Amino acid sequence: MLRFIGIDPGLEGAIVAVDRDGSLFSCDDIPNVKTGSGREMVLGNVVRMIARHVDDIGAENLFCTLEKHTPRPGQGISSQCKLARICGQLEGVLAAYGVPYQVTHPRTWSKVMRDVPGTDLKSRAILSASRRFPTLDLSKKKHHNRADAALIAEFGRLYHDSEA
Repeated sequence: MLRFIGIDPGLEGAIVAVDRDGSLFSCDDIPNVKTGSGREMVLGNVVRMIARHVDDIGAENLFCTLEKHTPRPGQGISSQCKLARICGQLEGVLAAYGVPYQVTHPRTWSKVMRDVPGTDLKSRAILSASRRFPTLDLSKKKHHNRADAALIAEFGRLYHDSEA
């Protein structure tokens, strides 16, 4: 049994797992809390999410695809640093558990997975993911992070198949 995890990092991110046959296994929003200076990811909860999969089937039966941190025009230095820290923490958790993973650029996976026309990336992600994963709750526009994580997981599954 092989399971593929896709992670859309960030304070509004998500972690989605799909099975070997491409069916949705789980979806978790990345938890965060308000602090005096903004919001922070609850790393302990993210560790437990990943540990749940490791405990269930073992690290050797997982493959994770993590979206690469890429600064965007107009994004502040503080936001860039926070996202880079989150990505580093996620890579550290995966490495500590021995989960094989790849880091992929947003353009790489989205070119393949957002397979519907349009200019609004969030709507395209939601529509593409809803077609592939009809049971995934994408009822709100803010769920585009879930859609991205699901598409990243599916990209990892297809990438892994092409490498085998």
